[in-house]
Parts: sequence; C-alpha cells; structure tokens
Amino acid sequence: MDSFNSNQELFWKTRSKGYDKLEWVNHIGYMNEILHAGDFKSDHIVLDVGTGTGTVLHHVAPHVREIIGLDISQDMLKHSNWQGNKYFIRRDIREPIFKEAVFDRVIARMVFHHIVEDTQKAVNECYKVLKYEGKFILSEGVPPCREVKSEYTEIFKLKEKRLIFMPQDLKQLLADAGFKNIEIYIYKMSGVSVSNWLEKSGLSKSVQQRIFDMHIYARDYFKKVYNMKIVDNDCLIDMKYITAVGSKIE
Repeated sequence: MDSFNSNQELFWKTRSKGYDKLEWVNHIGYMNEILHAGDFKSDHIVLDVGTGTGTVLHHVAPHVREIIGLDISQDMLKHSNWQGNKYFIRRDIREPIFKEAVFDRVIARMVFHHIVEDTQKAVNECYKVLKYEGKFILSEGVPPCREVKSEYTEIFKLKEKRLIFMPQDLKQLLADAGFKNIEIYIYKMSGVSVSNWLEKSGLSKSVQQRIFDMHIYARDYFKKVYNMKIVDNDCLIDMKYITAVGSKIE
C-alpha cells in the first residue's frame, strides 16, 4: 500500500487551498462536541488522526498536555501551526509508527470516510496506540436517515472516492477493534451552505453545478429531511454528524 501516491497528493493539494474556509471545518458547535465527547484532561497525550490543517488539534491543544497531528498530505500540513504543545507528522495511521499504549485519547474527525482500504486496520491501530482506559473519538458526517443514503452516495460519487457510514457502521468498527462502552453522540449543523461546501472543495465548476442541481431538483422527501432552504441563490441544508466514542478496557 502506497500512502503517498501521486493521485492522493494532487487531491489533497487541491483541497488544501480552500479547506480552512469550509463552513463545517471551523464550526464552533461541532468543535465543542468533540471536546465534550473526548473528556480531555490537562495531563493527556493525544493523537489527532488525519489532522489536515490542524483545526481540531488547535482547538483541543489548550486542554491537554501534548497533541500530535498525523496526516498523509504535506500540503495540508503546510497550513499547520507548530507552536507550544503541538506536533505534526506526515504518516498514515495504517502504517504502524507508535508503540503500544502511548496516548490517552485518539481523535479522528471526518477522516475515516477517506480510508477506503484497510479501514478496520486503521481502527485497530488506533486501539493499539491507546493506553488502558484511553478513548477513541471517531466522528463522521452521515446521511440524515437511511432512506436517502442512496442519493447521498450518488452525490458524493461525483466529489470523491469515499465510504458512506451510518451510525451503526461506526459503532461496529469500534466494537470489532475491541472497544467497549461505545457511546454515540449526534450533532446537527443547521443552515449549511452547499455553495460554500462546493466552492471550497477543489471541484471543477461543472461538477459543482451538477452536485448543486442534485440538491435543487431532489425529491421532496430528500429536501424535507435535509430541511432544505433556497436563500439568495444558495441552497442551505442541515447536516448530521455522528461521534462514536469507545473505551479501551477489559
């Protein structure tokens, strides 16, 4: 498995240019959900998997002793701030780098849908590097309900190669790795701009328009569950995020 192939490099190089301007990336409510779910302590050593530009890492850093961001893209890491208790490493979580039982917490926000191969192996590695009683905080965007999963999947096929999770899928990944006491948190982000999401995602104008039209001309039930509104030539929707938290205990 080549983690740093040219296609991935180009993908993330393009994405990195507008990543920090994506509305969901810096959403304070979503950030606080991660903080709440993680129950971070001042003596914790934390790993942020798929840290990207370090947005989550910077939010968590003031609450812990040390935090390391891991990412496969050098272009994403170029936008990171290395000051204080923050460190960054260009590596893939599927390739062992740390010894067992190093971290008190492992975070992965909006990362695992990109790990389309050896997904369970990546979760298993997160389990391995956690200390006893450590926690894994896995957070992903999901369809608002199973009834629109097929449409959700078709939309994202135009954007990127990715996995589509439902809440039970995330819970099963954690359980199969050995995590116990798995808790599920639901966070809904209201009135998210589809235009912002498309324009900052590095997609061509033609693909942006196709995805936008798939929202505008979707069936009524799709529009209903997304609470869709058309405002000033933009499409606003409610987005759903699931944060699954598992503990490493006997």
